[in-house]
Formats: sequence, C-alpha cells, structure tokens
Amino acid sequence: MYEVGPIDDLARLPDDLAPEFAELRTALELSPWTVGRPYLESNPTGMRVETFGRGRALLVFGISEYERRVNVFDLVVL
Repeated sequence: MYEVGPIDDLARLPDDLAPEFAELRTALELSPWTVGRPYLESNPTGMRVETFGRGRALLVFGISEYERRVNVFDLVVL
C-alpha cells in the first residue's frame, strides 16, 4: 500500500467530482503505476498525469517506490 499526499488543492474540487476522486485515490494507494500515463513519454518512470471527471480535472503526481509514497504535485480543475 502507498501513502498518498499531501493534496493541498482539494478545497477547489467541486462536490460532484469527490466520488471520482475518492476512486482515483484508492487506485493510487493500491497500484499507482496503473493509474494515468507518463507526463513525458520520454520519461515513463517520472511524473504521471491522470484526468478524471470526464476531463474536468487533472492530477499530476510522482511515485516514490523507496518510500511507498505518491506525491501529488498539482490538482487542476478545468
């Protein structure tokens, strides 16, 4: 299991996206390498990006295997 956080921008997340974000967070805790796609195709083990809410929100994150941690860099609501 991976630790996810911190997520400072959650206050900006609309209420209707909360259930989808909860599912995304669970996936990040269990198997983060299966979530999203590489931020840069040339660096598949670097930062990753995932959209949710039918493209209304974007999460940018990185995975630290050593610490078993998912670091959230940005949460953008479009």
